[in-house]
Amino acid sequence: MNLLSVIIPAHDEEESVERVLRDVDKQKDKLKDLNYDLEILLVLNCCTDDTGAIAQRISFAYDIPTRILREERKGYGYAHRLGIAEAKGDILLTLDCDNTYPADIIPELLEMMEQGYGFITTDRLSLQPAMGKTSKLGNFLLTLAARCLTGQKMADSQSGMWLFRRRHIADLLAGIGTGMELSEQLKIRLARTAHWTEVPIKYYERTGDSKLNPVGDGIRCLWRLVIT
Repeated sequence: MNLLSVIIPAHDEEESVERVLRDVDKQKDKLKDLNYDLEILLVLNCCTDDTGAIAQRISFAYDIPTRILREERKGYGYAHRLGIAEAKGDILLTLDCDNTYPADIIPELLEMMEQGYGFITTDRLSLQPAMGKTSKLGNFLLTLAARCLTGQKMADSQSGMWLFRRRHIADLLAGIGTGMELSEQLKIRLARTAHWTEVPIKYYERTGDSKLNPVGDGIRCLWRLVIT
């Protein structure tokens, strides 16, 4: 049996973590049909609320295969780095902990990976996402910059849901940022080294308050594009 590792970074997501874990866990039977077991790595990134306690309780109550990790260095990239380092799966999938991404598409994406892809990312922007005007504009501009600066024709360089094979990642993390910019940088590097595709997905309204800093995160992402 193969193993799929789902990496979920979380910074104060007590309002959403239960549904996220249960939605991912609901895919277990379909994953088994594809000859995959499931592990979930919930990475608590400087959490000050009850995200961890809720996750522990829900995982025990519903027998959800969750490992709870703690990353005390604040940053979306730091959380991903820890999750990647601790993951045991043959294929890794990232997912934000805010109920915006459709967990029910995981088996379909995994089945596509079995067709020979080394990397699959998702496109939130093509299907009328539940996203504010400022977020839509920021995502559009950063994606446009990524296309112009790197030549990679992604429709959504900022998506938080993507899959990749472990063997493609070993040499790609050096020099990558520790914040939101890790997502776009790593996708671009994967696209340069692996057979890849992009899948349009539904994107839902988030649960709880956004943790993004639109100006600061946007500038960091743009700068990292320049040096990627």
